[in-house]
Amino acid sequence: MKFTSSRLSSGNKLFPTEIHIEDTGIKIKNPGVFNSKSTFIAYIDIVSISIDNPLVGYSTLTFYTNSTNMVVTGFTKKQSEEINEIVLNKKK
Repeated sequence: MKFTSSRLSSGNKLFPTEIHIEDTGIKIKNPGVFNSKSTFIAYIDIVSISIDNPLVGYSTLTFYTNSTNMVVTGFTKKQSEEINEIVLNKKK
C-alpha cells in the first residue's frame, strides 16, 4: 500500500514524499532531481508515532524509533490516521 503527500504542502512541490506499507515495516521515499532518499523502518523498531493535525493545512507524522526520529509532512488527516492505524495493527 502506498501513501503520497500532497504537492501543495511545503517541501513536496516537485517530488512528493511517499510512504510504502510493507509486510515487515514502512519505507519512506523522498525523491529528488539528482538523488533520492529511501529509509526503511521495521515495525518492531517503531516506538511510537506522533501526528500533528492543524485546523488548516496538512499533517505532520513523526515516527519515533530507538535510534532516531523520522518526520514526514504533507499528508491529509485521513491519510495520517490510516497510516497510524495500519502501523499499530502491524506491530501487534
